[in-house]
Amino acid sequence: MTIEPEIGVFRPGRPGIRKVLGDLEAEIMEIIWARPADQGTTVRNVFEVLYERRRIAYTSVMNTMTRLAKKNLLRAEKGDQAYVYYPNFTQDEFVQRFVGRILENLLVGLSGATLSGLDALSDQQAAAHARKLLKKIARRRPDEEGE
Repeated sequence: MTIEPEIGVFRPGRPGIRKVLGDLEAEIMEIIWARPADQGTTVRNVFEVLYERRRIAYTSVMNTMTRLAKKNLLRAEKGDQAYVYYPNFTQDEFVQRFVGRILENLLVGLSGATLSGLDALSDQQAAAHARKLLKKIARRRPDEEGE
């Protein structure tokens, strides 16, 4: 079973991972990704880094990290005295997955408009490649939805 991040929003005007995560969520993930992935981190570790930058409540960090775990971006393991959080994806893996998901939703959700838009592209090689991907996605989706 493959773990997928839950991506519920897309804000095209926001920079980087903030297109799909809130500011605090993104800031926390950036802190976690900056640490060795196998080391894990606690809410206290993240809170201390954030508190140096701006005054923030410990419970805000705790609630946000819990939410990131529910979204499958983090994995929580019970430690001796606190939960230890590990990223489920590297930053590059997360970006690839959210970009792929957004593109897939656009291609499938707007397939009629997408196909006619492809006909208007000046680069017909790119248009042919996009058509091929759209057909591949369309064939795969019924299998995934039937699982």
